[in-house]
Amino acid sequence: MIVRRGARVRWDDTQSCKTVSLNPSSSTVLLSGLGTEIMNSPLEMTGFATAVIDALSSHICVTDRHGVIIAVNRAWRRFGLENGGSSHMSDVGVHYLRICKSSFGPGADEADGFALGVRAVLEGRSELFQLEYPCHAPTESRWFLGRVTPLGIEHGGSVISHMNITDRKLMEFELEKLASTDPLTGLPNRRYFLEVAGRELERVRRFGGLAAVVMIDIDHFKALNDTYGHAVGDDALRSVTSACRLRNIDVLARWGGEEFVAILPGLDEVAASIVAEKLRCAMSDAPIKAGSQHVTVTASLGVAQLWPQDEAIDEALGRADRALYNAKQAGRNCVKRSTEVEV
Repeated sequence: MIVRRGARVRWDDTQSCKTVSLNPSSSTVLLSGLGTEIMNSPLEMTGFATAVIDALSSHICVTDRHGVIIAVNRAWRRFGLENGGSSHMSDVGVHYLRICKSSFGPGADEADGFALGVRAVLEGRSELFQLEYPCHAPTESRWFLGRVTPLGIEHGGSVISHMNITDRKLMEFELEKLASTDPLTGLPNRRYFLEVAGRELERVRRFGGLAAVVMIDIDHFKALNDTYGHAVGDDALRSVTSACRLRNIDVLARWGGEEFVAILPGLDEVAASIVAEKLRCAMSDAPIKAGSQHVTVTASLGVAQLWPQDEAIDEALGRADRALYNAKQAGRNCVKRSTEVEV
């Protein structure tokens, strides 16, 4: 651990280890509860104290009440050197708030907020500030948890740590993906679709934009399952998934059973029906294998536009579902618009 030159170390065995503190008036650092006591020892920080602080994997620095760094540990210095910086850029004597101000790259947007948190702790308005933020490297994605706590001495200061939480964040992202993905097709599930479509409806309601939904139902799916077995039925579902190519801004999801649903931002009902017709053709042109046979999979589709007066996405989905029913009644393997149903 590196600290300001001329400081002194004090180890106090009167209580359990909780703090590392610096007394600016006497240039003394207090480490509580290390089981021994050394008074007025020059702080080159060798031996046990150095081992304790430098063994911590978190990047740690200590600032005075003005925000000037007065001590850093080995992990702090190593991180700076390994990420294209030099030791003097965030070393002892540098103002921490200036480091925040000069930040760039992933995580820089959070730097201003973190600086405000540091200032709140230094001014005694907060006992704890913490923030999760990205800090990606060219070859890997990384996330950190930054924490700021007061330095428990009369003249104030702070202890700032940055802990790598990448493994935890990646696990959270994976769990979130699992919670919003249909395991058979790999498409978004109903839950995810309703969130996205709800936001799209809010955009239409607020700004008067265009958007449409398409309901898709595989024709004679029960008969397909009964005749060829559920494995072939699963292949049919995956075939529909592969055939339905949409824009990056569109979302296709599995609604349930043999039904799919798509949200098409920026398109009115007529334009969306043209897209739906292309999807219908793509599905019918991609037969699946059932033993020695090839089976053509067709679908019926219903299209409905989102309207500013819709109070919930269920209203547009209801219109699309009625259009889908009309397509079934018209002989299946076709596209119908909601306005055709309601006229």
